[in-house]
Amino acid sequence: MSGYAEGPPTQQTHGWQSSVGGFLGDALAAWGQVEKVKAIRNSAGAQQADKKNTVELDNGAAVVVDAPKATANATSNETMIFGVPQKTVLMGFGGLLVLGVVLKVMK
Repeated sequence: MSGYAEGPPTQQTHGWQSSVGGFLGDALAAWGQVEKVKAIRNSAGAQQADKKNTVELDNGAAVVVDAPKATANATSNETMIFGVPQKTVLMGFGGLLVLGVVLKVMK
């Protein structure tokens, strides 16, 4: 016979661990209640009625969003670098170059 106690191990928590465990237990209990209500509604056919009354939009969204409409001539053939027009990137690098030269001359 070994010196170990027989039976499942017990976990003892102290301080913040017990409060976190209590919070998680309460959250799971609340989620269980939500799922229970959803199951009751589904068994009564309320979910099918809700889906029938909800209009699905062209893009599959359930609500209207301000998404730009894709048109054939919406964008020009301007080259983009990381989502920024190439002209803007070149002007930014040019400005940094001029600033570097000015700072070098002032030194």
